[in-house]
Amino acid sequence: MNSKRILIALDSSSQSLSALDAAVEIAHQRGCELLGVFIEDAELLRVTQCDVAREVGASAAQSRNLQHAEIESIFRSLAAHARQSLEIAAERKRIPWDFQVIRGQVDETLTELMKEVEVTALGSLSSRWPATSGFGSTALNVLKKSKGGVFIARNGNSILFPVTVVSRTLEESRMALETAFSMGNLCHHYFNVLYLPGDDPLQELELRQWLTQVSQDKAVLFRMYVITPPTMMNLAGYLQAFRPGTLILPDIPWLKKARFLKQVQTLDCPVYLIRGMEEMETS
Repeated sequence: MNSKRILIALDSSSQSLSALDAAVEIAHQRGCELLGVFIEDAELLRVTQCDVAREVGASAAQSRNLQHAEIESIFRSLAAHARQSLEIAAERKRIPWDFQVIRGQVDETLTELMKEVEVTALGSLSSRWPATSGFGSTALNVLKKSKGGVFIARNGNSILFPVTVVSRTLEESRMALETAFSMGNLCHHYFNVLYLPGDDPLQELELRQWLTQVSQDKAVLFRMYVITPPTMMNLAGYLQAFRPGTLILPDIPWLKKARFLKQVQTLDCPVYLIRGMEEMETS
């Protein structure tokens, strides 16, 4: 990745705006630019051109035809609101920013844009499905395909406590926690660290020593738990028991397994996947 940019996918949802808040903090701490994008769903526009699309109200038995011109007008209005939200948020921290309106297939467009950014931030669901639980198809696609980091906002929140970090090594813990610290002032909060031990017994000791030092330097409290045996189901069980406020994950192979992703979705919390990111400098 040759560009220090944070990609934020924007629509009219509260989750999208929460993802923007997180993206601003990450960009501010990492010295990155913000790239906001509003995607006009080409598939929806194509359907309305065929005069077969109908809108059905959530509480009404009546329906009406969806007009192509009406959808285009709605898209323009939403894009203008998204641009304004990005401008206000970025200017508050004096972060360089750019905004693009792209007409295309949502997943394909994001997949292409993700190739050139360090982190992709988005809401777990689009504004079209605000009451649905779990991740939408777009969030799942980003989580699986992005080569960089991924932040997924949930329920209108960018970061909640306690922050729960999953790690397999000292370096993963360092990167995950420095990422968490980049998202705001976390003094006097506590973190759960779920450690998946490997073959080197010294790693656990080094991690405990490092956490003790960071606790003193940052005025935070760590609770470390060693998951043995370090299996997918054991980790899922710990996550269900702790109900993290915000979950920070390394790029573990289990993320490609539907069973584990289903467990993560049921946690109903913001998720930050650390992937393909250079180690941050401790502030």
